[in-house]
Amino acid sequence: MLANCAPVVRTRRGEAPLRVRILCPCLRLVVLTAALIISSHSVRAQQTPSEPDPQGVLRMTLDHCVALALAQNTDVLTAVDEVAVAESQRSAARGQLVPKIHVDGSFQQWNEAYVFDGLPVHDVTVWNVTASVTQPITGLLAIYEAYKVRDLGVDVAAVRREATRRQVALGVIERYYRLLQAERLTDVAVASVDQLGAQRKQATSFHANGVVSRDDVLRAELAVANAEQRLIQARARVTLERGHLAVIMGMHPDSPIDAQPLPPDLVPSRQALSLELAEQAAEARRVELREVDKRIEQANHETHLAYLKLIPQVNAVGAFIHNEGSLLSQTNSGYVGGVASWDVWDPATTMNGVSEAKARAHQALLARIRVDNAVHLEVRQAYFGRWVTIT
Repeated sequence: MLANCAPVVRTRRGEAPLRVRILCPCLRLVVLTAALIISSHSVRAQQTPSEPDPQGVLRMTLDHCVALALAQNTDVLTAVDEVAVAESQRSAARGQLVPKIHVDGSFQQWNEAYVFDGLPVHDVTVWNVTASVTQPITGLLAIYEAYKVRDLGVDVAAVRREATRRQVALGVIERYYRLLQAERLTDVAVASVDQLGAQRKQATSFHANGVVSRDDVLRAELAVANAEQRLIQARARVTLERGHLAVIMGMHPDSPIDAQPLPPDLVPSRQALSLELAEQAAEARRVELREVDKRIEQANHETHLAYLKLIPQVNAVGAFIHNEGSLLSQTNSGYVGGVASWDVWDPATTMNGVSEAKARAHQALLARIRVDNAVHLEVRQAYFGRWVTIT
């Protein structure tokens, strides 16, 4: 291959062929790239992570990027708010278990007192206050089922939050590696432009002395132009990858980020793992399965709640009434009792509600099967992907 890098040319007088030895571009490119990468690693390793330099560039390590993303990413913050909403709904459902206190009041100002056939009915001013306490009895079962549904909703929101955090962390790691890769490719492109530029200069000098033809100079210029185009593309990719990394960390796309190189001794730990153990670990740790299990339990409680709506609703009631200005009513009075209601036949909200709850519970079971199969397939793709490429 090195022999092919030395073109055969003739002198002006047409004498015997003369080989002009030009250093092979591939060899020079490898040497120069290695030198640039080593120098870049040695310089960046001396910088403090996540510390801005005098130009305001943030030097950030991978751990710092992940921590910042988990604290500022909008998807993570939205998931945190979803947990807070679910907790508020659970508290509201729990509040239905305790008695309700209700107060009513009225005030009337008449033009004059009313007297009927010598019997006073009310004064000029009439007002009253009624305080009542209502405690569900049979409804406690339905309220408890509704509370369990909301409580499982908190668990589902917490699982979603954990899944979002994992996805964001994975996205940061992926973008971080891509940014480092793009920067290394940019260094290679710079070295290629410099090396090909030196060859063009050499070819131009040889052509001026009549050693090579004009075609050799044009080929060298074309090679330089192609290398410069690759350099532009490499720098554009660095800008895009840096913008993606900044956005996933909750920052502006134009944030000046300098990704620090990874330590040379950073090697992922490896352990012997069979396919069965990998699938068992996935079933125990994958948050998707935990979420669908919570949804199945939630759907079962919703079905029980739909059935409980078919029974009579009995509430205990107590009230205290204070009256002023009306002579036909007691000044202070009170009572205790019970109120019962029963929708004997209301198919729009009873039997249809049961059918809907059953259908949703069956959908949750089907979702469990689908997610379980997807997880097993992903595990097998990752496991066998070490030896084969699966498309």
